[in-house]
Amino acid sequence: MIDWNRIVRDHGPMVFGVAWRILGHAADCEDVVQEVFLQAHRIGQEQPVRHWPALLRRLASHRALDRLRLRKNHLSLDGLDLTTSFDSPDDVAIERELVDRLREAVAGLPEREAAVFCLRYFEDLSYQQIADTLDINAGAVATALHKARAKLETLLMPVRQGE
Repeated sequence: MIDWNRIVRDHGPMVFGVAWRILGHAADCEDVVQEVFLQAHRIGQEQPVRHWPALLRRLASHRALDRLRLRKNHLSLDGLDLTTSFDSPDDVAIERELVDRLREAVAGLPEREAAVFCLRYFEDLSYQQIADTLDINAGAVATALHKARAKLETLLMPVRQGE
């Protein structure tokens, strides 16, 4: 029998953290946490789960990315804790705009590339941890990460005037 109270208690903060780093909006993160645990409950009833943290992290990143894609161009930065060494309000505004652009660009990536990018850079997981989480091999992680970075670099390049 699965002890759901323990699973939620032990892994709830991690699930919320994954969603927070992708979405940066508390209400959206709370919705993602509910969706993740409902989906995990269904999965747990259908088949044995080898590693709950990996399953929950994968579900959280996918559900958060789904929600990010639904936002389209309306991305909120309410409550986002930006650690910055900038002093001027202009610098803070520029940094917030960059965060906004990054979220929008990540939402436009194919699902695997977006998940790998988020797990690597938002969750700071190793290639092997990402492979275990997404149930793919480390080579597929490296390939997806390379593709994601290349696409993001193109999407986030500053637009030159006159072009």
